[in-house]
Amino acid sequence: MEESIVQPDVLSKRSKFTYSVGHVLNDVTAAMWLSYFIVFYYRVMNFTNAAAGYFFLIGQIVDAVSTIFVSLTSDRTQTGLFHYGKRKTWHLIGVVCVLISFPFCFNLCIGCQNSQFWIQFIYYAILITIFQFGWASSQVAHLAMINELTHKDGERVALNSYRYAWTFLSSTSLYATASFFLGFSVTGDESNITSADLPIFRKLTFIVIGFGLIFMIIFHVGLKESNKTIEEKERHSKLISTSNRKLN
Repeated sequence: MEESIVQPDVLSKRSKFTYSVGHVLNDVTAAMWLSYFIVFYYRVMNFTNAAAGYFFLIGQIVDAVSTIFVSLTSDRTQTGLFHYGKRKTWHLIGVVCVLISFPFCFNLCIGCQNSQFWIQFIYYAILITIFQFGWASSQVAHLAMINELTHKDGERVALNSYRYAWTFLSSTSLYATASFFLGFSVTGDESNITSADLPIFRKLTFIVIGFGLIFMIIFHVGLKESNKTIEEKERHSKLISTSNRKLN
């Protein structure tokens, strides 16, 4: 019989820290995506403004559909891949999707940079789909894990607070780094970005991925997920409380 890991009602500082950094990769990629996506495809990749808008729209649609799909599917998952935990399994799937797609979203069309428009459009649309699915998968799994870790309202509020604190720190770090690198723009003006600035975006993308990956390793190595359901945990907690009252 496999041993299930039961999380305590009051989480340790280590658990709170490792949980709180589990969304950093999503935070930094989202900050770059929402701030520089349209600019990159319009000014650097020289797509029309309509095409850049369609790319962004595709991403939003995929994100919406993926959020619903992952929410329903992850709830029905039992113990996850190799008993890794159902939430951590979906989170890991999301991390892998983001890692293998995001760097290519801000780069030249590999093997097709001189191809027809529709070929490049399909190429980037596929990458955007993979990225947005991965982003949604990690986000849903990370949020849902709060209820898996503890049933105490105070602890859940604390986990959310730490999570959003890291969101702020991650986004701020991204904007500071981007501002620094864009200061070395070929035009000498970070507000006037051109196709000559592609190396800057490429470098920024790999910094974002490397930064996020460090925290994903901390999250997956440092945090253990219980295989028991919330109801089982609550019954277990009530039994302990009842036993303690009888002993007293």
